[in-house]
Amino acid sequence: MNIFLRMHSKFMQKSPWTTVAFSTGLVMSTGDAISQKFVEKKERIDRKRYLRYWAFGVIIAGPLFHGWYLRLQKIFGHTKFAPFKMVVVDQMLFAPAFPPFFLGVMGLMKGDSFPVIKQKIQQDYTDILTSCWSLWPGVQFFNFLFVPLSHRVLFNNVVALGWDTYLAWKADSRQRDSPEPRVLSPELSAVSLPSLTEGPPSPLALSMAI
Repeated sequence: MNIFLRMHSKFMQKSPWTTVAFSTGLVMSTGDAISQKFVEKKERIDRKRYLRYWAFGVIIAGPLFHGWYLRLQKIFGHTKFAPFKMVVVDQMLFAPAFPPFFLGVMGLMKGDSFPVIKQKIQQDYTDILTSCWSLWPGVQFFNFLFVPLSHRVLFNNVVALGWDTYLAWKADSRQRDSPEPRVLSPELSAVSLPSLTEGPPSPLALSMAI
C-alpha cells in the first residue's frame, strides 16, 4: 500500500491532471462493468458503454473533481473549521449539480434525444441526490480532514467504485416507472445486491459488497 501511495505521489508531482484523469476513468469504467455483470446480470459486457464511462471519467469527471478540490482548498484550506466548510459547500453546490450533468452527458453520448434525457433526469434525480447525501457527507469530511490534497481524488475514487456502479445502473437502466417517449426506443451479490425488479441498489450496499 505504501509503495502504491508513493507511486501515486510521484505521478501526481509529474502529471497531476493526467494521473487524476486516467485513474478516474479506470474507476468509472470498472463501476460500469460491475453494474453490467453483477447488477444487470448481462452475459457479455457492452464494450461501447464501458468505453463511454471510461471516456467520461478521463475527459470530464477526473479533471472536474481535481479542479473542484483545488478550488475548495484555495478558498477554505487555511481557514478555521476548513473541512466542515468544504463539506457544506461540496454537498450544497457540487452534489446537487452533478447528477443532472452526468445523466445529460451520458445520454448525449448514448445518442438519446433531449426529451428522453429530460425524462431520465426527472425520474432519477431525487433518488440519486438522496443516495448521495446518505453516503458522501461523511466520506468527504474524512477526506478533507485527513487525506492530503494530492490523494483526495484517489480516496474519492476508491470509495466511488460502489457509487459509480450505482450511477451506471441508474444512467443505463430502462425507465421503469413511466412509458418511453416515442421519439426513441429504450435502449451483485445475493446478500448485498438486489435484483433490478427490486429497485435501485443502495450505494452503501454496493460499497460493502465490493
